[in-house]
Amino acid sequence: MLNGKRIREIRKRLGYTARDVEILTKNLKYETSISKSYLEELERGDKKNPSFQKIEVLANVLCCKLDDLVLRAEA
Repeated sequence: MLNGKRIREIRKRLGYTARDVEILTKNLKYETSISKSYLEELERGDKKNPSFQKIEVLANVLCCKLDDLVLRAEA
């Protein structure tokens, strides 16, 4: 499951707004895009199961690994 707080933290650290991420994901090199409202839902935890493709695009735009965006299981 995605870690919405972590997504927001990484995005803000990069100085990106949710609108910036939307614009970056509309780049033609990506097969899918992430709207501002969808990203906000991910960050709030309202969306729980985005497609792998969306997670991959988000990781690329945020310059991080896929693992950085998911909740880690407690040991």
